Amino acid sequence: MPTVYFVCIGNTCRSPMAAEIFNQIGRMRGIAGAKADSFGIEPFYRDSGDVKQLREFAVRKVMGQVDGLAGHRPKGVGDIVFEDGDIIIVLDSRKAKEFADQFCGNPSRSGKSIRMCTVETKDPFGGTVKDYIRCCLFLKGEIEENFDQLTGLTCS
Repeated sequence: MPTVYFVCIGNTCRSPMAAEIFNQIGRMRGIAGAKADSFGIEPFYRDSGDVKQLREFAVRKVMGQVDGLAGHRPKGVGDIVFEDGDIIIVLDSRKAKEFADQFCGNPSRSGKSIRMCTVETKDPFGGTVKDYIRCCLFLKGEIEENFDQLTGLTCS
């Protein structure tokens, strides 16, 4: 089964929360092998304790628990080893075309067949607890609604 990669700018808020939510939903549905990870297009800033607390609180509030998110450290595309069929979901449309041109539209870049789609998600970075919770609720809704597509062969 392909890996679903969630991508945002810095890999501190949206994408790690989305990966955590996806992985929890996969386990709840009993789908062996459904897995997600995350990375940033420009992970140029450090992951602060405040951001960690906000994202973990929001995921716990929305999902009831936090599993793999506690150990998250921001990483970039260079830290990822892609496999054929992997799916990349870019959570920021401002960077989607640039990213697609560099990494997905150029198979020689990764050497793999990678599919990509964009889900516009408001960045809670620098916001309140409510902003993080709203982001998690949105991500959970999108992931639940599209889980079969994300674990299957399509990404529209």
